[in-house]
Amino acid sequence: MEFLLLWADDLDDAIGALRHLAPQILGFLSACALFAGTGAALVFAPQVTLPVAAVGLSGSLIELARRRRQSAVRG
Repeated sequence: MEFLLLWADDLDDAIGALRHLAPQILGFLSACALFAGTGAALVFAPQVTLPVAAVGLSGSLIELARRRRQSAVRG
C-alpha cells in the first residue's frame, strides 16, 4: 500500500513539473519546427522563401530599433 502512495506522490510531482515546464517545452518544439520548416522551404522554394524571410527579419529589426528608441526617450 505504501508503494502505491509513494508512486502516486511521484506521479503528482512529475505532472506538476510538466505543467510548470510545458510552455518552455512547447516553445522549444515550435522553434525547432519553424527552423526545420524554414530549411525545407529554402531547399524546395528559395525564390519565395528568401523574400518572405527578408521581410520578416527587416520587420523585426525595425521593431527592435523602435523599441530601443522609445526606451531611450523614456529613461
